[in-house]
Amino acid sequence: MGPQEPGSRPPPRLRAWRALSLAAATLFAVLALDAGGTETPTIDEFAHLPSGHAILAHGAFDLYAKNPPLGKALLALPERLGGDLRVPVPREQPFGWGPWQYGRRFMQANADRYFSIFASARALVTALALVAAALVFFWARSLFGEPAAAISTSLFLLSPTLLAHGHLATLDVACMASLLVCILALRWAHPPDGADRLWRVAATGALWGIALLVKFTAVLLAPVWIGLVAYERRRQWRRALVEITLLGAVGLAVVNLGMGFRGSFAPLGTYDFGSDFARGLQRMLPDATPMPLPHDYVRGFDAQKRDVERAEFPAYLHGEWSREGWWYYEAAALAVKTPLPLLAVLALTPWALRRRGTPPRELAYLLLPPLALGALLTGLNQLNVGVRYLLPLYPFAFVATAALWAGDVRFARWLGIAAVCICAVGAVRIHPAHLTYFNPIAGGPDGGYRWLLDSNLDWGQDLHRLSPALERIGHDGPVHLLYFGHVDPALYGIDFRVAPDRPVHGIVAASVTYLQGFVYPAAGPGGRPARVRPGHLDWLREIEPSERLGSIWLFDTRALDAPAP
Repeated sequence: MGPQEPGSRPPPRLRAWRALSLAAATLFAVLALDAGGTETPTIDEFAHLPSGHAILAHGAFDLYAKNPPLGKALLALPERLGGDLRVPVPREQPFGWGPWQYGRRFMQANADRYFSIFASARALVTALALVAAALVFFWARSLFGEPAAAISTSLFLLSPTLLAHGHLATLDVACMASLLVCILALRWAHPPDGADRLWRVAATGALWGIALLVKFTAVLLAPVWIGLVAYERRRQWRRALVEITLLGAVGLAVVNLGMGFRGSFAPLGTYDFGSDFARGLQRMLPDATPMPLPHDYVRGFDAQKRDVERAEFPAYLHGEWSREGWWYYEAAALAVKTPLPLLAVLALTPWALRRRGTPPRELAYLLLPPLALGALLTGLNQLNVGVRYLLPLYPFAFVATAALWAGDVRFARWLGIAAVCICAVGAVRIHPAHLTYFNPIAGGPDGGYRWLLDSNLDWGQDLHRLSPALERIGHDGPVHLLYFGHVDPALYGIDFRVAPDRPVHGIVAASVTYLQGFVYPAAGPGGRPARVRPGHLDWLREIEPSERLGSIWLFDTRALDAPAP
């Protein structure tokens, strides 16, 4: 397919390939926007979005500082610009349960429009996912041609993990998009002609600073910068040193500017760190060493690093709970959360890259970031709670898969189109419960609870299903509920009591996380937390549910030999 004359229409075959990618983007947008307007705010959303509003309304950078402020503020921006909103003044502790306590006050203050607030924030996340898909398309097209780019971008858009998190008001998709932009910016800063363009390197550093303000995961780009710049300037070590220094200096400057230099350059000795990493740094350096970052940024990074080192909560994998986690957790999660056609495509990609003779420079940008980020995200992380942490690797993986469809091998392209169709049918069939997707290896959505929990399956998103289910079975009394989430069920008109830790007569609705033995406060009356004891629902585990509402199972215990409540 040669170059086109300016203003000329693309040939019919080219238009067909563009139609494929546009159809996939349209399907993604329709499914994501519908799910975003339907599903209950998840456990992390419950704290993320109110914290973002507190940042915009009150400058509360310290609230939920385990995540930097920019991503949360972006989530809050659409509703902030769109109308009147009641944003309480934060008075809770910024760490621990403080952000969730503030989230409860935010929910109570905006109960009349609570779900619409989340719908607008989720729509922004969907838009960011589409931006990332456009970057995947253009990058893949520049390497392997338009047909290959259309197939791989369609597979990217229809992957269950992107659909699941591309409609939730969390930071995972924003992190993925910002890291992809950073890598493409560095590629742009080093054109093939080798011309010196330091201002482009500085621009890349500024984009890195923005990514650092979105999520701490961007810190892991530091070794990627060193590797890529060293490759680009492998015969100019002084120039490489200048570029790496410029990237770091501009990135730090943007972080400080973004947080108004609040508490920047405070002496290292004034901090009370909790993570082993930060304490080790404190032992190595003099107490008077100035920290070149805002105070809340440093405290938030330390709190997040502590969770990564020690795991905030036990992890679950294939029926077992662990405080230490598993080094292979992410690989196992990918194996059961990825459609089988996509697993086959990913397995064949290294062979295709080698067969196509992909230039070494392009291989460096395609492979070094996901390999480095993947190794760091898995090797240094005991927080085994979700395949979503690997989302930053997805764009690189799907651009690489375009090598399979490059050239004029029609059979390969037909296989690619078949994979797209299978993923599209699967996405429509499971909609809107994309978070509950598991492939046949795990037994499908009904068998996923045997493998993974938390943000892989049960994140509090299915509470909206309970009220229609109770109406369907004609139940008009209170339901015994143990819901893994923080949203007040009364917002859905649900009359409930907290399910007890003993057999009870009636209709019982329980999140699968509690059925598997997790100990975590449940949603109680008024959204206040209710205590959950170890083994709380052991009495219910041997009873067959009458209905499965995604991650919430419904039980009818009226025929059991149990005392009335």
